[in-house]
Amino acid sequence: MKIVLVIDTYNGGNGGCIATQRLAEGLKTRGHTVSIVATGTGGENFYSVKGAYLPFVKESQEKMEFLFGLPEKTVFEKAFADADIVQIQFSFYLGYGAAKTAMAMNKPIIGAFHVQPYNIVSGLGKESKLLESVLFAFFKFFLFKRVPVIQCPSQFAADLLKNSGINCHLEVVSNGIPTDYIPKQYPRPEWFGDNLVLMSVGRHAFEKRHLLMIEGVKRSRYADKIKLVLCGRGEMTEQLITKGKELPVQPTIQYVTHEEKLHYLNTADLFLHASVVELESLACLEAIGCGLPCLIADSPHSAAPQFSLDHRFSFKHDNADNLADKINYWYENRGQLLSIREQIKTMSEQYRFEKCLDKMEALYRKAIDITFDRKTSPHLNQQ
Repeated sequence: MKIVLVIDTYNGGNGGCIATQRLAEGLKTRGHTVSIVATGTGGENFYSVKGAYLPFVKESQEKMEFLFGLPEKTVFEKAFADADIVQIQFSFYLGYGAAKTAMAMNKPIIGAFHVQPYNIVSGLGKESKLLESVLFAFFKFFLFKRVPVIQCPSQFAADLLKNSGINCHLEVVSNGIPTDYIPKQYPRPEWFGDNLVLMSVGRHAFEKRHLLMIEGVKRSRYADKIKLVLCGRGEMTEQLITKGKELPVQPTIQYVTHEEKLHYLNTADLFLHASVVELESLACLEAIGCGLPCLIADSPHSAAPQFSLDHRFSFKHDNADNLADKINYWYENRGQLLSIREQIKTMSEQYRFEKCLDKMEALYRKAIDITFDRKTSPHLNQQ
């Protein structure tokens, strides 16, 4: 198939962008032709559109490494000319223009749900139900009410759209665990020592609640025997480093290489995820892919709790005392974590990337069937 992915920013700045990059590469390995429409520059089959910052949030966008795309009909027409299907990743203005052009060209289209309003509101360091409602109305207008099919990365995401009045075909297809995130034997780093090692991966941003993690460790009665590893970088990195100095065991707060991340995911004791907003959580997928159990905040805006094995692996969101209690429990019962890894490996199998690619290919064909008869598209049987 010839597939076009439309996304405002095509980089590793957030989960939606990373998931799109992985999807594109996975589809290419299966012989599909994949084109990208986005801001910036790229290689072969990359169609560039102009970008823009929103008023009053330019600094925030720069920190998030995100640029909104502006619809350019001539670029869309060129990119979509021989496409079998167009997938629109974000429900912003670029997606609105892409959907209109694709429909005018009688091209099958599919939407994706990678950003919920709470992502944006929380990313701005705010809490506002009114603003969330306004943003959701825009999302519906721009994309969700214009496409016949939407890929949802979790049942949580599908329920969110259904409960908001979206009545098109909602298909749950996980972003998947990349093939290199597998259990593997690594030597335990010497700097871990005998500590209980709690690891987190993600952009250092307000909604990820890294400050809460530090506070939870600080309130644990075993704080002097716990090593916190916060892999990533972002607008809050310096603040986290300053806060981390309050812990008796200095946390490791830094960006790590891909190989280092795989090493730590395979040797840490527990993955810690305090984020209050997730439509799936790539970080948790990567952790369980390596067999690492996850201790996860029970936020009502997050799908991540689906990766908690049971109540022992869940804590009350934005509650440092409850997090400290769970950390205490796992320090006292850390011997159980090794055997629990086998259960995590079993859980992870349903999210393996190749299985998710199978589902995406099937979803593309379903979307094409919804649009018009299969015989009218000349490339459908190509791999």
